[in-house]
Amino acid sequence: MTSRRSLLKGLALGAGSLALQPFINHFNRLDADDADQKLPRRFVFVVKASGLQADFINPEGLNHGGDSIVDASLEGRQLAVSMSSLTPFREKLTILQGLSGKMCNFGHSSFYGALGAYKATRQGQPSSATVDGHLSNLLPSVFNHVGLKMGDGSQGTAYPAISAAGKNRQIPFQCNPELAYQNLFGSIAAGGDIKRKYQRTGNVLDAMADDIRKLKQQLPGQGKEKLDHYLSGFESLRDRRLKLVSMQDVLKEHAPEVTDKYTSKYATHQLEAHFDMASAALISGITNVVTIHTDDLNSSYQGLGITPKVHSVGHGASSGTMSSQDCRDIIRTFHCDLIAQMATKLDAIPEVDGTMLDNTIIVYVSDNSDKHHSSATEWPMVVLGNMGGRLKSSGRYLAFPRYGSADHKQTIGNWLTTLCHVAGFPQDHFGQPDFALGKASAQQGPLNELLA
Repeated sequence: MTSRRSLLKGLALGAGSLALQPFINHFNRLDADDADQKLPRRFVFVVKASGLQADFINPEGLNHGGDSIVDASLEGRQLAVSMSSLTPFREKLTILQGLSGKMCNFGHSSFYGALGAYKATRQGQPSSATVDGHLSNLLPSVFNHVGLKMGDGSQGTAYPAISAAGKNRQIPFQCNPELAYQNLFGSIAAGGDIKRKYQRTGNVLDAMADDIRKLKQQLPGQGKEKLDHYLSGFESLRDRRLKLVSMQDVLKEHAPEVTDKYTSKYATHQLEAHFDMASAALISGITNVVTIHTDDLNSSYQGLGITPKVHSVGHGASSGTMSSQDCRDIIRTFHCDLIAQMATKLDAIPEVDGTMLDNTIIVYVSDNSDKHHSSATEWPMVVLGNMGGRLKSSGRYLAFPRYGSADHKQTIGNWLTTLCHVAGFPQDHFGQPDFALGKASAQQGPLNELLA
């Protein structure tokens, strides 16, 4: 009997291939020989500026910075105050300490280095892909990568030198929530220039219709039913010449509600809108990889009552009765709350034998390791999710030996390599080695402590 895989492989798709790709990927997973490959895989990277302070994410009774590894359960332990909103997800949480990143530039920011493990500057072009860009190329969808960034309201698209799809290929980030909504969900917007824009794509959609007919003819009965559901309402939408025709019903169901926070003057409200859109983009299936750049040194958290900008706070500026550390704690709490809200939304969507959260990994990290002026000897991470059990993230505190100790050899490059393995695309090493730790060959491979 001819398999779905061979049918789809022999199908020559035209203009409709991009919009149909998520559906085709779904059937490819169902026909995969390896059961693990049948599961969806999604990644979210939440990147902050000015360091993720290592001392302030340690749970009760546990510390990093020793000469030996600390691997302890989070069960029964109180999380740091700023991370309390993540308590419901404690059994899928890993607090990762002790990684170094001395192969990167450091100081105020490592830029592409934070997700790429190589030297980079704001002005220079990326020398290779960062892990989010790399995974987005391997896990394609309608939007291979969705980048969202806190802005000041005046920005549209920015290139914050954080993410790259490859050498000299910067990834753009949407700063303005209204424009980001139009870009991601504009095909369901009513009226205005957006509607006329999508109406002009008639020829492309006609070609898509031909591809859909070809696909339906070659699929078994169950596949046809799934395709009919996936493409519900296609004919009427095609007549109106809307793009992303195959996903209209899904987008309408899961697109976020456009509220006042999309037009708010406060960047914090806009960041909330970005998290809403990121969640909706994952749930609707229009992307598998999202990077949210929560702030940069010029960002303002006035919506949280913090008057100085992030840069000033990092240099010790207070805000009213709040000390600099109070401000940093409030900002970190705000980020963790937004991550928890995203996790709650994903956990509410059934998928396979669990929920979408079971097949998603959310990484909270700084572009500047652990301090405002970093030395990159300690690069903390907060990881939520276990990707169907492929990542040993089941309520763990994992602190590797400190940089400079005899047993320290774990870098952010090994962590990024681990993510590639978890995604189903193993490789020897991601990024550059730290030659101060020895030969490059000795630094290859993932963090075996985190691989199932």
